[in-house]
Amino acid sequence: MLGWKGRSSTGSNQENTADMYQIVSLTSQSGTSFTAAAEVHPAMVDSNDAKGITIPLCMLASKDEDRDTVKRFEEELKVPKHVETFDDQVHGWMAARHVPTREGSPDIANGLCRGDLEDEKVKKEYERGYSILLDFFHKHL
Repeated sequence: MLGWKGRSSTGSNQENTADMYQIVSLTSQSGTSFTAAAEVHPAMVDSNDAKGITIPLCMLASKDEDRDTVKRFEEELKVPKHVETFDDQVHGWMAARHVPTREGSPDIANGLCRGDLEDEKVKKEYERGYSILLDFFHKHL
């Protein structure tokens, strides 16, 4: 998380907190030096941010992101895009690593939210997600 004080993307004056998703969305707007961007398992999705995006964008959402919000974000994008929800993956699956288990349950005691690469389904979707990103960047860079 990155915190800053000032105007939010909706124009209100308040203390704000943004995660990497919001940083990607806000740095992908007019005047950016980037050519293409990607957001994986984004949090704090705001369709208003999509309106100003001026470069191709790939968004891979998890089952934990609000489906309607992601859909509205996609509808507001007026650039080449790939938006997909991985309905059976948890927020954080693209940051996958082996997470030790306690009595058979993922260890999320310290806020860990990751896919378990020892689970074949998770590993397959992890690999598919990165394949989508590679193809997207190959096409748009």
